[in-house]
Parts: sequence; structure tokens; C-alpha cells
Amino acid sequence: MTRKALNPVTLATIIVIMYMTMPIVSVFISTYTTTYAYMLLTVFIIGFIMLSGGVRQLNTMVYLLFPFAVYIACTFFIKTDSILLWGYQSMLFILPVLLGYFYLYYKDNANSMLAIAIIITVIITVVTTIIGLIRFPYAARVLATIATSDDPEALKYDWNNIGGYTFTYTVVLLYPILILAYKLKRINRLVFLITVAVIMMMIILSEYATALLLMIVSSVLFFATRRFNARHAFIFGIVLILSMLLLWGGIEKLLLWLAENLESETLSERLTALAGGITGVENSESQRIDLFRKSLEAFTKSPVFGQLLNGKSISGGHSFILDTLADYGVLGGAALVLAYRNIYRYFFKPFSKNTGFGYVLWAFVQTIILSTVNTGMWLTVLTFFIPLLLTLIYNSDNEDVEDIYEDSLDS
Repeated sequence: MTRKALNPVTLATIIVIMYMTMPIVSVFISTYTTTYAYMLLTVFIIGFIMLSGGVRQLNTMVYLLFPFAVYIACTFFIKTDSILLWGYQSMLFILPVLLGYFYLYYKDNANSMLAIAIIITVIITVVTTIIGLIRFPYAARVLATIATSDDPEALKYDWNNIGGYTFTYTVVLLYPILILAYKLKRINRLVFLITVAVIMMMIILSEYATALLLMIVSSVLFFATRRFNARHAFIFGIVLILSMLLLWGGIEKLLLWLAENLESETLSERLTALAGGITGVENSESQRIDLFRKSLEAFTKSPVFGQLLNGKSISGGHSFILDTLADYGVLGGAALVLAYRNIYRYFFKPFSKNTGFGYVLWAFVQTIILSTVNTGMWLTVLTFFIPLLLTLIYNSDNEDVEDIYEDSLDS
């Protein structure tokens, strides 16, 4: 398809990408400006889809968004202080899905440009984050727990373009796609190894134990074949589970060894606590394990409607999936199952016939794992960043990306 000149919608989307990946951008663009920009993008995308394709396309979009709408409706009864705030948070939650759907199915001529924007902005922030964390060693921990973006410390870190919790885990979740790019020879080995080393340095400096463990597990895929497919990914998952079961004691020793040899005191403490969790929940010193248990207990007490009728959350607050079950019961759980099903169908399945789809599938699975052990659903990664990067990776070698739109409508 012939490339078109940069249009206002694509330019606005690039600014949104910069806002998502570069904290310093929030210093120059006010919250009000971004709010209006998000609103205009949302209205434009919905309007464009409705006017360009008629009832059929509208039905497809409604089908895609329905489980997300159910989840959003559930949040109104527990997490909202005002209708306006709830509406704004709902728009932010659903916007990545709309953006990903719009560009993947309607504006493929802009995909490469946006994918390059993602790559460039992420690289810049990874570098500035490393520099910033060397200057301010506890910045990542502060950013993970800061109450408001207007906090003086947060503003200081934003000026230094230091990526926090969301950015660090975004990079980790995109790591399998980096491995895919290397396997398909989109980048050479030296560039790949340097990039991995830089990312690992950022994670160690950030002191996020879960991010480090996910990186280590995904790094095993470096030794996988170029044609690592869905069946291979399934086998990889089974082997990983069996290895954890068979080497339970060895994993505890590995975590303790890492804790003893890392210079980061915070990361060492978290790995030591996680090692305690390996030996049993009751013996664990990890507060996270207790928070998981709190959510599970809340769900078992009220499995059907969760806390919807009470209007107050009693979940642990440290697992997106477990907290959803605790707060919204089976209704929320069903909404998540359908949401993940739609995410796979519309944003991952279209690439299932391409070489190395197993790496893509693992990126999907590890995101669900992260949502189980940490906060967030990571829709920006799942429905926006990954699909755009995949179109760049596959199209750069004339890989046949099937007719996504027609296939999704007919299936």
C-alpha cells in the first residue's frame, strides 16, 4: 500500500505514544490538553468506524468492546468518586483498544511510522532512565508508589525522563517481540545483545523483582528456533511449569543466590521474600503473598457478585486479575475471560500464520501472568504497541500478514 503523508490523526497518535513512553512530555503538555486530545481521538475513531463501514463494522466494534464495557460498568460501583472521574478513567482504559483496532484494521499505511515512533521513544526513555536511576537510586520505587503526578519528586523525575513502574514493565512485556525481531534478522546479534544488556541494566536499577524474573524466563527463548510456533510455545509453557515443580527447592536457592549477589538492597530483600513464598504461603515473609491471599479469600466469601452490592473494595490491591474476582465476582471474571479472548482474536490471531508466532503468543501469555501477580491489564501493550510492532517486523520482509479485517469479520 502506498504510504501517505503525515495527517493530523497520525500526528496526534504519535504525541499520545510519546506521552505514554516519555515522562518528560507530560511536563510540557498539560493534563487538560491530553484529556481533550484523548476525547477527540476517541470520538474520531468511533465516528470513523461507524461512517466508513456501516452496521457490519459497528457490530464488530461493539462485539470487541463489550467485555471491556462490562468491566468498566463494574468499576463504577466500587472505584469511582465522581461520574466525571469515572468517565475519564474509563476513556483512558478503553483508548488503547480503540487505537490498536483503528490502525490495525483501517490505517495500515501509518503502522510503520507509529511502530518506529514507539521504538525511538522507548529507546530514549530506557537510556534516560538508566542515567536518572544512577543519579537518583530510589526514583523507581518512589514513582511506583507516588500518590499524584503533581508531587514535586515526581516532577523532578519527569524532567529527567525517568520511566517508572508502567514504563519498565512495558519494556519487559515487549521483550519477546525484540527476540522475534532478532530471530527474523530485523536486527543483528550485536545490536540485540547490547539492547538486552541495556534493558537488564535498567531493570536491575529499577529494583523490580518480578520484571527481572520475567526477563530471565523470556531470555530462554533466545535459544529457541526461528520458527518457534504456537505448539512450541505451549511446550515451553509446560516445560516451564514442570521445571518449577521439579526444581522447587532449586528455584528457592536461585532466588537467594540472586539476592546475595545483587548490589541493590531493595531488590535483594524482595527476592529473599519471594524465595520465602516458594516454600509455602504460611511461611512467607512477602507482603505480596498475603495480598494475593486476601483477594482470594474475598472472592470465596462472595463469588457471584463480589463486592458490587457493598460498594467497597476489600481486595489485596496487588493483582489485577485476583482483585477483579474479589471486587466483581464471577461477572468480572467472565468479562476478563471474554476480554482476553477478544484481544487474542483481534490483535494476535491475525499473525498466527506468520513465522515465529510462538514468540508473539508468549508475549500474550506473560502479560496475563503479570496481570495475575501485579496490577494493570496492560492494554496499551496488548492492543496497541505489540500489533503495530508486529506489522513492522513482518512487513519488512514481505511476510504475508493475512487480510486481518475480513478474516475477523468472517470468523
